[in-house]
Amino acid sequence: MASPQDILAALAKVEESLYGRLHADISALRLEVNGRFDAIEVRLDRLETEYQMIVAGLRRVEEALAEDRTERARLRAAVAELKTKLSQLEARVRDLEASLAEE
Repeated sequence: MASPQDILAALAKVEESLYGRLHADISALRLEVNGRFDAIEVRLDRLETEYQMIVAGLRRVEEALAEDRTERARLRAAVAELKTKLSQLEARVRDLEASLAEE
């Protein structure tokens, strides 16, 4: 039969072995989790860059639309002015034709 000291020594070896494996498993898990977090961080950085590029592109589109609105308003005003001048010219031509017909 084994002495209590032999049993304690055997239990200490088992405990040391279990703690060693547990420590190794925890270390491996920590490395895996850190690797996954690193991969997520890389993806988030890429998404942030793409987001900033999209925001900048949208700003350019909005600026172009604002310029187009201004240009369209200017063109509408010019067309309205041309219509007014055309009406005046048509009235003048009618007056001239009427005066030529009277002669």
